[in-house]
This record gives sequence, C-alpha cells and structure tokens, in this order.
Amino acid sequence: MPSKVLLLAAVLVGCASGEPSARPDLAPLAAEARLAAAGERAAAAWWRAFGDADLDALVERALRDGPDLAVAAARAREARAAVAAVDADLLPRLDAQLALASRRISNQTGQNFPGMPRRTDVGTAGIQLTWEIDLWGRAADRAAAALGDAEAAAFRAAAAEVALSASVARSWFAVRLAREELACLRAEFASRLADAELVGRQAAAGVVDGDALSAARLAAAQAKADELDGARRLGSAENALRVLVGLPAGATLPGSLPDTASPSVLARQPDFGGGLPSELLLSRPDLRAAARALDAALAREGSARADFYPRLMLVGDAGWAADPSSRVGKPGSGFWSLTPSLTVPIFDASRNQAGVEVAQARVDQAAAEWRKAVLEAFREVDDALVDLREIAIQEDLAARVVAAVGERLANAESRLKAGVADRVEVEAARRDVLLARRTHAGYAWQRRLAAVRLAAATGGGFPAGNR
Repeated sequence: MPSKVLLLAAVLVGCASGEPSARPDLAPLAAEARLAAAGERAAAAWWRAFGDADLDALVERALRDGPDLAVAAARAREARAAVAAVDADLLPRLDAQLALASRRISNQTGQNFPGMPRRTDVGTAGIQLTWEIDLWGRAADRAAAALGDAEAAAFRAAAAEVALSASVARSWFAVRLAREELACLRAEFASRLADAELVGRQAAAGVVDGDALSAARLAAAQAKADELDGARRLGSAENALRVLVGLPAGATLPGSLPDTASPSVLARQPDFGGGLPSELLLSRPDLRAAARALDAALAREGSARADFYPRLMLVGDAGWAADPSSRVGKPGSGFWSLTPSLTVPIFDASRNQAGVEVAQARVDQAAAEWRKAVLEAFREVDDALVDLREIAIQEDLAARVVAAVGERLANAESRLKAGVADRVEVEAARRDVLLARRTHAGYAWQRRLAAVRLAAATGGGFPAGNR
C-alpha cells in the first residue's frame, strides 16, 4: 500500500507545470561592475565623520524618535510573530475538551423506544490531537517562506535606519546651505538698499538723472524678493528636518544664520570610498531584503508544488464520557480513538496548477526586483563617486573666485579710504563677494551631500553577512 501511495504521489506531482524555479546568481553582475573609485566604504555611525556635533545630535534623535523607524520596527515584529504561527503547523496540536450535551426526546417522533430514557445528560472530558504529517515539505516550505519574510522585514528596518540617517544629514546640510544663502541675500539687499539711498541723494543734488534712481530702486526691490525666496527655502528645509527628527512645526533647531563678515564654516569632508562591487551585495540591507524576499517566494513555490501530493492527517481523541455527567472519570467511562486519513487530490479544476503558476510569477517578480535593486545600487555608488570627484574641482575653483573677489573688495575699500573710489564701487565689489560666497557654499555643501549619498549607497556601515 505505501508503495502505491508514493507512485500515485509521483504521478500527481508530475502534473505541476515546468521545473522548479532556481535562485539567480548575481555574482557575475558584481564582477562586471566598474566603479569610479574604490576605497574603504563608510563605517557605522558614518555621520560622525563630518565633525558636526549638531548633526550627531539630530541623527541620534531621529533614530530614537523618528516615526518611519517605528513603522519599520512594527512590521519586523509582525513578520517575526508570523514565523512562530507558521512554525506551529509543523507540530501536532493538542486541545482539551469539556462538553455537556443535554437532550430530551419527544414522545411524538417515534424515537422514544421502550426502556430508552427520554432525557440524557452526556458529559465529556478529554483531549484531542490533530496533526498533519508533513511528508512532502508543504508546511516546512511555508515556514521557510515566513522566515524569509521576517528576515526581509528585519533588513528593511535596517535599511530604514540607513535611509533615515542619510535623510537627516541631507536635510541638515540643506538647512545650513539655506542659512548661508539667506545671510548672503540679506547682505546683498542691504548693499542694494545703500546704493539706492546714495543714488537718491545724488538725484536730489542733480548729479544723476531719474533713470539711475529708478534702476537702483528696482535692483533693491529685486534683492528683497530674492531675500524673501531665500527665507522661504530655509523655512521649508527646516520643516522637512523637523519631521524627520520628530519635532513639531516651529520647534527650535540648532545653529543660526552665519555672519557674512566671517569666513564660511563648513562640515568636515570625509574620505568615503565605494568599496568592492562584490561587497555591495552583502553590505546594503535593502539588497539583503530583496534577496530574502526572493528566497521566500521560492519557498512558497515549493509549498504550492506540494499541494499536488496527498495529505496525511492524524486525528486522535481520548478521555471520559458518561450519562449522567457526574459519572465522568468513573471506571468504564474512558474512551479513545485514532483516525489516520489520507487525502489525495484528483480533480480541483486546475486550482493547484494555478497556485504553482502564481507562485512562479511571484518568484520572477522577486528576482527581477532583486536584480533591479542591485543595478540601482551600483548606479547610486558610481554617481556619488563621480559627483565627489567633479564637485571637488568646482569647489576649488569657486574658492579661488572667492579669494579673488575678496581681494578686489579689499582694494576697493583701500581706494575709498584714499579718496580715489566711491561707495558705489565698494558696494558692487561687496556684492560680488557675496555672490561668490553663495556659489562656493553651494558647491561645498553639494560635495558633502555627495558624501552622504555615497555612505548610504554603500550600506551606511551595515555589517556584511554571508547570506
């Protein structure tokens, strides 16, 4: 009999479509990747490499109070609980039963035979055992799929931490850049306003005509509009940062507007590298999550294929039953039963076949998403490396421009003191310095933002594993 069952199972499973799906190997893809630069990737707590104490405090607060992490952590807990629930299907289930069945038979139904009591009170106390014996790995595959989901959720929670710390760093640097720009724009407006007042006095004295006065006032109005735009951008950047770190609108953030009379204060520029392409597959938690999601899909395909095999169920009962119920547990009231059953699928209107095809389609989706995520990861790393290299050149050139226009302003102020230059020339040179400073700040902070992108793209210091 067992050999016939196995033969029937082999015939039935042959009805499943095609060969089982295989896990793709992306190692050759990593071997073909050529990054713009190698070097050591960012370590854990990489944001400390910028030497910005305010950034350190903001990231730590976000990791402690950020709502995004709370959502990711809850999903990871949900997935871990699902593992325990599915693992239980591998083991027998034992339930205790207590029952009291009271019944009175009608005299008018033909069931009241002579000597048969009209009323019965049957009490039952016992246990029931149910167990689907996992001969073909159906429950084991479901458990493997749940474990894959749980590990993927844990990796996604880690990826959320990396993404959140990077978002906080980007937002904080955006705030610092917006503050630098707003300080320069306010100084530019003050310079334009001083020009307009000077030209106004000259127009009143008849030295210049009305067109010069209108042009000066128009320039001052445009400078004020630019200042208001800068204030709006700063407010938007600060609000975005508050949301990330869990602060309400209007809450005070560290730092203030810089003094344009002093040199710009920048965060330290860390020397992050791209690491080895082969390491990237294991050092990014989002890629690890995509890989484990694929493993879960493969396990579900195995479970779907197992539906073509017979199911072996074992049901057993043992306990006491008596009428009246007060005799439960007395000698002679005990009972037991053991019922093994074998269910063989014969006709299900292609339900099992459709289940396998659905599982295969989901495996293909997960494999494609994994491959896409790996390609995107390589692109993000290489883009950040290229940005770091090119923006460093732009930052250096902008710094030279700042030095040149600063020297020009110093010369103009010297000539003003000597009486060979006027205030208009000095203010024009001052505005050139402010414009150059804004340009340099833009490149400098973009370079640091590129370092943040590189740190996140290489895994944010997440430890590489073996799976």
